[in-house]
Amino acid sequence: MSDLQLERISVDTDGAAVVDPLFREYGLWVADQLLAHHGLRFSEADLERHHTAFRGELPGLLGPRWRLLLACIGDEPVGVGTLKPVDAATGEIKRMYVRPAARGRGVGRALLERLVADARADGYVVVRLETLDFMKEAHRLYRSHGFIGTTVFEGSEAVAAGIDSYTYYLELRLPTAV
Repeated sequence: MSDLQLERISVDTDGAAVVDPLFREYGLWVADQLLAHHGLRFSEADLERHHTAFRGELPGLLGPRWRLLLACIGDEPVGVGTLKPVDAATGEIKRMYVRPAARGRGVGRALLERLVADARADGYVVVRLETLDFMKEAHRLYRSHGFIGTTVFEGSEAVAAGIDSYTYYLELRLPTAV
């Protein structure tokens, strides 16, 4: 898609202002889907607590091995994704979200490919992620890139939120240079 642009942004006041609406939309979308698929209701206070906790992680993503990517079509922000360093060998993809109107246009694929390429370039051995059971399109995307199922991992946000029974844990082993 020629009008799709991915930009690595910093977590400063301007960067946070651009991505914050996307992270909030993601939280609302997930809450709506959990209600529709599982009858699980999150209050506004629950959503705000999760959003605040994630925003608290953003400064920790600063450094050479973090990524906060913004996808735009033209001037319109349509997607976001982060790569969080877990340890020297492991990165975690978090908060990958594409606005519904932009789905099916290659935005999620472009975000994932860039995050995985950056993880590989930064020397990660494995990239992991959590995805909810109703995110069928995301599952297909992740599996098409070689992600496989794994067990729940330490630091799981889904466990902390009490939604681990609705969560798939996936990982991708990255080939090392010879």
